[in-house]
Amino acid sequence: MIPAIHMSDMYKTDHRRQYPQGTTEVYSNLTARGSRIPGIDKVVVFGIQYFIQEYMVKRFNAEFFGKPKAQVVAAYKRRLDYSLGPDAVSMDHIEALHDLGYLPVTIKALPEGSRCPLRVPFLTIKNTHPDFAWVTNFLESILSAVVWQPITSATIAHSYRQLLDRYASATSDMPELVQWQGHDFSMRGMSSLESACVSGAAHLLSFTGTDTIPAID
Repeated sequence: MIPAIHMSDMYKTDHRRQYPQGTTEVYSNLTARGSRIPGIDKVVVFGIQYFIQEYMVKRFNAEFFGKPKAQVVAAYKRRLDYSLGPDAVSMDHIEALHDLGYLPVTIKALPEGSRCPLRVPFLTIKNTHPDFAWVTNFLESILSAVVWQPITSATIAHSYRQLLDRYASATSDMPELVQWQGHDFSMRGMSSLESACVSGAAHLLSFTGTDTIPAID
């Protein structure tokens, strides 16, 4: 399993020194800025609870806070020393985070399954401890990587559902069949099991049928 503290872009490893001296709070947002599909002006918010439980709680507790500080810091230092040069990034902030024992951030978000207009933030995140303002945007890379697919899949499924509902209303007296007309057979074409799970779960916001068994869980 990838160590939790390694789940970031390389440039984020020393972002903290780019903030003005004395910065005690960083407040950021996640916003869908546009759509490549004509006619979509809102996105379906989905996957945030999964990100929080799977990554911020489970993986950070198991792979960072739950392991000896010397072990996790040594592995992180080795990775950065080989990538950026010896001692290019100090480890004091990582050691301090491990000593703190938790991720000092708070997240506010729209409810799962709600629709948010493009260019309007659906999530905000900020640090809750003045010594850890750097953590807010350190988490941005993995947050974006994890939630973009369920949001995209949920939004596309919702657009399909609207289309099928419209034509079912015009041509049929059995609208209940629409629940099954968008059946999901996508698992074999996904990039990973996690992609299949989160995309399949997102699809199930709009339809009942799926062949992706783990998406049900």
